[in-house]
Amino acid sequence: MSDNYSRRENQFDRRLVGKWYREYEGETINIFDETPLRMKMSFSSSGYYNFEPNCVYVADGYLCYEINDEYYRRVYHIQYVDGVLEGFYVQHDKSTHVKYIKQSDMPKDEPFQYKTVIVVPNSDKPRFEILKEYADYDRTIENGYNDEYVLGGVIPEVLEKYGYSEYINGFDSKDDAVVFRLLDFVCNHFGHNGSVGLGSGGRITDLIKFCEDHGNKTNCRGLSILLSSLIRLCGIKARHITCMPYEEPFEDCHVMVDCFLPSGSRIMLDPTYHLYLKDKEENYVSLPHLRKLLLADEPIFENPEAGYNGGGFDKEYYRKYVMKNALRFGRYTLHKDGCDARTETSRYIELIPQGYPVENFSKERRADFVYNDTEFWRM
Repeated sequence: MSDNYSRRENQFDRRLVGKWYREYEGETINIFDETPLRMKMSFSSSGYYNFEPNCVYVADGYLCYEINDEYYRRVYHIQYVDGVLEGFYVQHDKSTHVKYIKQSDMPKDEPFQYKTVIVVPNSDKPRFEILKEYADYDRTIENGYNDEYVLGGVIPEVLEKYGYSEYINGFDSKDDAVVFRLLDFVCNHFGHNGSVGLGSGGRITDLIKFCEDHGNKTNCRGLSILLSSLIRLCGIKARHITCMPYEEPFEDCHVMVDCFLPSGSRIMLDPTYHLYLKDKEENYVSLPHLRKLLLADEPIFENPEAGYNGGGFDKEYYRKYVMKNALRFGRYTLHKDGCDARTETSRYIELIPQGYPVENFSKERRADFVYNDTEFWRM
């Protein structure tokens, strides 16, 4: 840091001091005139509030700051340009433009909306080593809960706007192909944007209206809720699963669909990537199976249509991304259109591996934890 301050061209530009806002991700940054440099950030899209970047420094005329770990790291470069902060961040070798509007000349040092309490801090270990450390579950413990699926129902009219019947005509609930046709239907019409959220309601009609209002995109949860609801509409069991990393709180998680095909096979569907997987024996891969394949460093094989928002599919990135988010899994016990919350009849449960530091969590949070993977994955 001292080297940066000793070079005149890299001296801190004090016009950057203040509170700034970037609408696209609901991102707020507070920049303080302190040595060493200090700033705080928040992302309303992720619910991650009041945290400091990994490091902050000045280089080549930019204020630089870094967040996230390992493969997922973002490195920001911003500078003062005509009254705004403008620049870019680099993540996965891709550069994204950013622009911040000033909200206040004085930075805010108090918590934003919520104060972040670190329950399980991030580890310096590689994600593969963390997953191996927490590979096992305790099957001696049973919680005794039941799942409920509401299957079938009235097909919402809005689906025909997108040619829904053309995708499923000729298929019935006894045909595995209807599930893959529904994956195509969702991914051919709706894409992923992790920053926009999914709105409220959670029903098929709500999610489609939200997508239409946001460039036909929603986040991974919205896409997975939509797909699982459409599959259940055809009389087939499916539910969305939240896949979470080691640390708590976390900046990023992922949501996918757990489906029981009519043929009796279980499969993971990831509408964010128009994806399903097979193993080397050409068996469909479920979420618990995928975790085992990652732990064994076994190959996975994607479907030909796989890709992000109509583009290509980076399998190496995907392996690392899912490996990060395969430490914990969460879901509800009631599976019906519009249900993504606790109710009197729907319990939230979170699958926790052996050795995970549950003692760091509150008693109320621990009440959601289950430790028996066989019980958690039972459909």
